[in-house]
Amino acid sequence: MTETNTEPNETAALEKMARDIDRSRMKRIGSQHFVMVVGALTLWGAALAWAEVTGWGIASAAAIAGALIAGSIIPPTVHEWGHLAAARLVGAVSPVLDKPKGHFFLFDFAMDKNDTRQFLWMSWGGIVAPWVPVVMIALLVPMAQISSVVLLATLFARAVSVAVFEVPIVLRTSRSREPGTELGKRLNEGGLPSSQRLGGAAGVAFLALLLIAI
Repeated sequence: MTETNTEPNETAALEKMARDIDRSRMKRIGSQHFVMVVGALTLWGAALAWAEVTGWGIASAAAIAGALIAGSIIPPTVHEWGHLAAARLVGAVSPVLDKPKGHFFLFDFAMDKNDTRQFLWMSWGGIVAPWVPVVMIALLVPMAQISSVVLLATLFARAVSVAVFEVPIVLRTSRSREPGTELGKRLNEGGLPSSQRLGGAAGVAFLALLLIAI
């Protein structure tokens, strides 16, 4: 009787320990990402204010550089957190890593333990998330300075790149029910570099349209 009761207690203790570790890792990486995003926005904002006050060319150049930096940091950060949030929403096995890979990848999606529905939810979360900062900047930041336009166009380019790469995987997986296979196919066919090129082209075109509009 004692042995029978001990096993569930040990299992519960191990599960609680795993949850505590996961939560601790999430807080640590979340803090790092928060600092990265806020720091990038602050750098751009300070340079933008400098340019607006002085009108100096060097200040405008610094603001544009800050916009490019922020536009490169924000999308992959919210993209990965979008993946994780959607995965957790449908109960997918998605343990947070001890350290982020490549600064942004923060969790492991267990293909062998999750089903196709969970994969699709996880994927759509990451696809939709980069569009949130695009909409926020478009609505909340006046496009009065060139660096504001550059920031919006850079965010747009990154969001397009993510969609071009991941939407085909989602659509194919919804038919084949083989997420790992479809992901491998997309990588092997050069989907990542081609999506980055298309995203970059879309960003340049969007930037041109914005400059004409203002």
